[in-house]
Amino acid sequence: MSSNDQNQASLDQSDKGASDASAMIGWDFIFSAIIIVFSIFVVANALTMPFSGTVGGVSTTWYESPGLLPLFVGTCLGTTGFIIFTKALKARGYDLFRHNLTKTDPRAFLLSGLGILSYIFVLVTWFDFFLASMAFLLLYIGIYYLGGDVLKRQMIIIYYATIIVGALVFLTGLNEAANAGYEFSTDFLLVLCIAAQIVALVAHARRTGASAGKKVRLVIILALVFPAFLVPTFRYFLLVPMPHEGLVVEDVFNQTYYGYLVPQKGGDETVLSDEQMNELENAF
Repeated sequence: MSSNDQNQASLDQSDKGASDASAMIGWDFIFSAIIIVFSIFVVANALTMPFSGTVGGVSTTWYESPGLLPLFVGTCLGTTGFIIFTKALKARGYDLFRHNLTKTDPRAFLLSGLGILSYIFVLVTWFDFFLASMAFLLLYIGIYYLGGDVLKRQMIIIYYATIIVGALVFLTGLNEAANAGYEFSTDFLLVLCIAAQIVALVAHARRTGASAGKKVRLVIILALVFPAFLVPTFRYFLLVPMPHEGLVVEDVFNQTYYGYLVPQKGGDETVLSDEQMNELENAF
């Protein structure tokens, strides 16, 4: 190949990279705007929950309210979305989105949006919060921090296969049969998902060299440490229950904390009437 051909190939590659980067900025602009709107909805819904006073005969304070966790999550999402939105706006994100709209394959954008929605409405709703958060973080940190077409394809297949199977299990009522012997048996589906994700990450590290190995370890550590910090902070210090407590939160965290770390208190427990229980449930 002549030097002119090599230069032309290099220029073509540079143009392709610049085009991909501009398209990404455009999608960042739209996606961050959607995240901001969604975070406003989450925060608004959280603010409808009582943060103080007496509900159903139970006194609550702001740091014990179940609205604190969605308020925290919504605020974090909104802040992240706002940062991405302002950066994309300064880089002419709206114009780039319009320019690349017909040229860009929107599948990655749709998969990202569906990933967040499936985390909220499938994983967190029906599965253990710790396992759901770890599976979600492994997917997103893995595909965006590590990259690689093979890894992205594997991680997406593993995650969405889990979502589809999980939705089928709960929507068809199979979860009742699965949990008949052990109430958190369905959580093992996420254990398998996480195990498959880690296998895919390790295989990626072996394909791409030692430098990727350090990144893979960082991804796994972050995906493990974040929920391991978030759950005790909200569950035991702020007294905010998780959306769903199962295999890890209930049988590991709660059993360890209440069984070994917290001294048993004597005295009579407060008994609520049916009317008070209904009022308490409707409040949240």
